[in-house]
Amino acid sequence: MRAQFLCLRMTALSVMVFLLLFVHDGLASPLTTEADLAHGRIGTWPGSKVEEYARKIYPNAKFVYLDTVADMAQNLRQGKIDAFAMNRILVDELFYNGETGMEILGDSLGKTAYSFVFAYSDRGEKLCNEFNDFLRANRENGTLHELQQKWLNHEGDVADYKPPVLSGENGTLSVVINPIFPPMLFVSNGQFAGYEAELLARFCEAYGYDFKPTVATFEAAVGGVANGQFDIGMSSVEYIAEREEHVLFSNPTCEADCVLVVRSDGANSAGILDTLKKKIYDTLIRENRWKMLVNGMATTLVITFASVLLGSLGGFFLCLLYHEGNRIFNSLVENVSRFLQGMPVVVLLMTFYYIVFGSSDMSGVVVAIIVFSLIFAFGVFGMLKSGADSIPRGQTEGALALGFSERQAFVRFILPQAVRIFFRTYQTAIVDLLKSTAIVGYIAVQDLTKMADIIRARTFDAFAPLIAISVLYFLLAWLLKKITGEILIRLNPENRTAEEILPGVKL
Repeated sequence: MRAQFLCLRMTALSVMVFLLLFVHDGLASPLTTEADLAHGRIGTWPGSKVEEYARKIYPNAKFVYLDTVADMAQNLRQGKIDAFAMNRILVDELFYNGETGMEILGDSLGKTAYSFVFAYSDRGEKLCNEFNDFLRANRENGTLHELQQKWLNHEGDVADYKPPVLSGENGTLSVVINPIFPPMLFVSNGQFAGYEAELLARFCEAYGYDFKPTVATFEAAVGGVANGQFDIGMSSVEYIAEREEHVLFSNPTCEADCVLVVRSDGANSAGILDTLKKKIYDTLIRENRWKMLVNGMATTLVITFASVLLGSLGGFFLCLLYHEGNRIFNSLVENVSRFLQGMPVVVLLMTFYYIVFGSSDMSGVVVAIIVFSLIFAFGVFGMLKSGADSIPRGQTEGALALGFSERQAFVRFILPQAVRIFFRTYQTAIVDLLKSTAIVGYIAVQDLTKMADIIRARTFDAFAPLIAISVLYFLLAWLLKKITGEILIRLNPENRTAEEILPGVKL
């Protein structure tokens, strides 16, 4: 009952926070002239062409780096930034989806172009040449223009888009994407859609390829293509001269103006309750997006449970070997433990994914399990060692006097007592591991957090998906504590029955 009450309180608190955020929207006064932005706050993406243009025009403005269009829109609504710089394609999509509290300020800042990227290798150059030939032919016959009108200008029916069936007779291409940029690339009804998605499918159909998509962040995508992990990288990749030092750019697939977006006096006239219903509908019900959260939650649980299991076994064996007293081994374990404690988990994840296993085709889920198992193993080792050190030496000496070996004494007498001492800390470590998995999106894993990012990119709403996954993470943490709590009860010798204490004795 207490746990259920806590769940209800958490859910109610989330809804209250959500409503407060609604109330906060619209409090800031809009900026109406370009002169207002001279010392304002402008949201943008780091290293983008639009940032370059905006910095030249507004050298004294403060630039705020944000990850998605949804983040920029939400920050602008709440007055945390005064404007955001974005390409016109993504801005038009924002307006097309019903945003009424924003407007474009002034004229175009400049042009930017988008391309697919390939590795600097024989295979990469071959694919790039084929793709350029494909673009050239489709530009000449008008197909490219038709696709741009269909997806970018919404002059056609895209709701029932179905990708072609690909033969794969010439092989399967590994493609890394970040489907958070509608209408260029996004997820619709459980499949990838958008201008770039159809362009890729048509290219593969024309040249007899199939493709295997991997979802990753922009930085991970470009880095993965550069080191040869992926054949093609896409998702609104702008041509930047410095990037060309690392990856091979195709000819532009399309171009766009770069513009500034500011708040306007026009606002959504719907009430809070109606707005809340729409956000919940868009986040969970529309296109069955709840299934995306369920799939992401399943991935999170697989990584968590596998890492806990492997890490617990690894920590046990580390402690057992450490107890043997080999100085070289013990010194190595202590130094590795210190190294892991001082290393940010996201850096460790990316190091294993792009360097240690960079030349392999190992999936991001497997790499995540390896890294989190390693971290958890050394955490369990520290807990066991601390718990074992608190047990009086006399118990080991007594076991040795009864004829047990050093290892048998440790396993049968010291370890069970140590487990009881650190088990509460162990419970907390499991929950911390669950929460730490939220960063696995950096290495091409579609976990719960990454799925929320994909949904946010479609709804242009930052908070409904975040509130949803906050509740889900809380419920998962409660479930893990409940399971481990039951295990602790069963391990507690004080809870044994008389038959278990005195087996074979007639009572």
